[in-house]
Amino acid sequence: MKGVFVLCSQEIDECEYQTLNSYAALSKNASRSKPLEKHPLRTKFQRDRDRILHSKAFRRLEYKTQVFTTQINDHLRTRLTHSLEVSQIARTIAKALKLNTDLVEAISLGHDLGHAPFGHAGENKLSELLKEDGIGVFKHNVQSVRILQELEKKYDYDGLRLTDYVLEGILKHTDYPKVKINKGIDLRLDLKNSITLEGQLVAVVDEIAQITHDMDDYLRYNIIDFKKIKTHKFIDEIKDFYKKNYDYCLDEHLEQIEEINREKDVMIRCMVDYLSTTLIDDSKEMINSFDKLTPGEITQKLIDYKEPRKELIKCFHDYLNEIVFNNYKVDEMDKRGRFIISTLYNHYKSHPDKLPERTLKKYKNGNSNRVLADYISGMTDRYALNRYNKMIRFDNE
Repeated sequence: MKGVFVLCSQEIDECEYQTLNSYAALSKNASRSKPLEKHPLRTKFQRDRDRILHSKAFRRLEYKTQVFTTQINDHLRTRLTHSLEVSQIARTIAKALKLNTDLVEAISLGHDLGHAPFGHAGENKLSELLKEDGIGVFKHNVQSVRILQELEKKYDYDGLRLTDYVLEGILKHTDYPKVKINKGIDLRLDLKNSITLEGQLVAVVDEIAQITHDMDDYLRYNIIDFKKIKTHKFIDEIKDFYKKNYDYCLDEHLEQIEEINREKDVMIRCMVDYLSTTLIDDSKEMINSFDKLTPGEITQKLIDYKEPRKELIKCFHDYLNEIVFNNYKVDEMDKRGRFIISTLYNHYKSHPDKLPERTLKKYKNGNSNRVLADYISGMTDRYALNRYNKMIRFDNE
């Protein structure tokens, strides 16, 4: 019987160096605001991923809105399932490009930790309230970094003390305002895009998941018309792609499916495949146009679609958003979320004694409105609704 060999973290670091592309970020090159003792089995990125996975903020994502409030249907996506889907797609693409899948997974799982309850409607309302009070704005990606650097309490120091590459990728997965992050770590705030290709990848895959999986939820609730969707020129592009690359006629296959939900599933599956495969091909072409790329010093956006494909995808995404934003069901749901956020914020501002003891202590120590934003944004949909219902009750129960 052969002996059992266990890879130590140093050997995994060496394995990264030997197997990944030269432009991939290596775990051994990442830094923390303050160093941690080296783990015998896990690399820095693996520890970051695990710390995110075991955080309270990650568990709360299960009850936070992705598109529809989590209380409508158990099959609808939540912020948690969205993060897992981003991670799955991003890891697949990262493997094809020989990027660091551990870094990709850590960024993917942590990118939405800072989201407020009730989705983007809740985020926008909270930002509006902070602006009115002269505090600044609220952005979920900035809040994600704030949670990971300061608010999460698990060790004998504030935050989770993650590496710079993970925090930078989380911050830059979407646009961010001018912010000050004085925590002994450089997130290259002078650059819009991530300085690692792994960070750039998660930013694009977040969009892929929004286009495809959010559309799945739209179709489930008849927010969008599947027949109209099939006539869009983006769908024609996908059909051409399958015919050219696989000699596969998507129209013929769809016609043979009798159940409409199965037809929708096939279309979304093909859409994910198209968006993933073409992203790999286009990114490879852009990466190969450079003689040398140094991870952590990449200033160009290289993980992206090329034109005219990029514009076509944007056109389709805008088309979906226009339908959804003009839907009265979605509008009413968003109004309700904004109202609850506003009511809670103003209630606690007027009655800070109603805050939990630990939050009240922080509230009294300064920057009270930011503390309120931290507290409310950390709520799940159901907890925010529970606080609201308890606030408007007349009894003392």
